[in-house]
Amino acid sequence: MLSRFALTRTGRLSSFAFGGDVNGRVSMTLSAIRSVSSTTSLPATAPAAVAHAHPAAAKEVSDGSDIRRTLGQWEAANKIYFGPERDTVNYPIRQAPETSPPVRLGFVPETWFQAFYDKTGVTGPYMFGAGMITYLLSKEIWIIEHGFTHFLSFWLAFYIVVRKWGPSLSKYFDDQGEALQDRLWWKSVNNAKAEYKAHIEELEKSIWREDGQKYLFEAKKENVDLQLESVYRQRLADVHQSVKKRLDYQVDVQNATTRVHQHHMVQWIVDGVLAGISPQQEKDSLAKCIQDLKTIAAKAGAAPA
Repeated sequence: MLSRFALTRTGRLSSFAFGGDVNGRVSMTLSAIRSVSSTTSLPATAPAAVAHAHPAAAKEVSDGSDIRRTLGQWEAANKIYFGPERDTVNYPIRQAPETSPPVRLGFVPETWFQAFYDKTGVTGPYMFGAGMITYLLSKEIWIIEHGFTHFLSFWLAFYIVVRKWGPSLSKYFDDQGEALQDRLWWKSVNNAKAEYKAHIEELEKSIWREDGQKYLFEAKKENVDLQLESVYRQRLADVHQSVKKRLDYQVDVQNATTRVHQHHMVQWIVDGVLAGISPQQEKDSLAKCIQDLKTIAAKAGAAPA
């Protein structure tokens, strides 16, 4: 009770520090899960281990019937608890507050004073408290004895302790609670977010690279067209060369045939002429040639230099 009163007086009530009730911790955990599941791209039922597992391993795990059954149960519970038939006006979804409600005089809730203001005014709560104490003392319901000084000294010392070390204790317990929540929940969520963000950026880069594939395909298509044109021209040149070789062969055959015919004809004529010349005619022709040569030589020698 003292721990609750001290933290209530300083304006904070940490259920993780002094235990608190289990329902409050469960409600706080469920509210944190709902808030995170609504702001992140991860499904509310996806375990943190699956988020960091290999894709193939995650696929094998997700194929299990127990996982599908658990997911179905979560979805059914969410439809019932957060479905459109839920009367959130009369029965709102309760969430555990992060801080304790404001108080006055160290332990009296502020809502009590607000309830008195409508009927009694500003001084009503204080008059009610003074009248209640007077009634208890007058009827000897609250008996003053020699131990009353211990009561006053205890609460005076407690007030001094709360005023002096209350804020530091509250800050310490708040830091411990936040560190515990970060270690048990937000660290895994932030790591998963960072991992998925990096994965999304890598996929966006892959999409950007895929956008350039059309230009690459066009370049490859043009390259293939140039290769086909080169092969086509090379084949045209091969056909032209082959036809030219065949035509050159035919020309060479015709030329060779003509040369053979000419040589044969010349040889036949020469043989015929030689056969028709007698030895006497040959001697006369030879003498005639010698005489013509001498005449030519004499004319050449008589010509002026």
